[in-house]
Amino acid sequence: MKWIVVILLMGFIMANDKINNQTDLILETNQNSTLPVRTNNWMSVQGKDKWVGLSNNQIHKRQLNFIQPEYGIRAGAISLITKAVNKNKKPEINISQIFFEDSAWAEDKESYKLNAISKGFSDSDTFDLMDRDSLKSIVKFITNHEMGTVDYNNLKDKDKIIDRGIDMAYDYVLSDDYSLKEFIK
Repeated sequence: MKWIVVILLMGFIMANDKINNQTDLILETNQNSTLPVRTNNWMSVQGKDKWVGLSNNQIHKRQLNFIQPEYGIRAGAISLITKAVNKNKKPEINISQIFFEDSAWAEDKESYKLNAISKGFSDSDTFDLMDRDSLKSIVKFITNHEMGTVDYNNLKDKDKIIDRGIDMAYDYVLSDDYSLKEFIK
């Protein structure tokens, strides 16, 4: 009887260890493999627009694939600025307009709302998108939300990449090529 208990206990320990190893393998395999990371589209920009830096190889039917993450940040920042100008005739927008109204950024409005609250944002927080710090804070919030905190925190040089993407966005919206330039200060 004693041997049966020992064998069962050893079997339980081995099975538990195997499950733990499999779980670790799953976590390692999925590390840095969320769709926003794989597509260089950290802000999960969707649509059919022909953005600068768009990859010829689109791997998802809705989320765009960019050749480098800076181009995805550029597209996301331009989208935010354009949304603000279309809604408010100026490059200022509040959280509610970005995430919770019609044609909102968020597909899952509830998860964005809970995340925004947990990060200290309120529905009425307004962002001047032509202020670099203001734009960067909302870009970082969106990228963190879209990737998840683990993948976001594992990104290398994320601040430099976000800054380059924002620079590229500003270069465009301040150029004569941007059709809504008259609303940009």
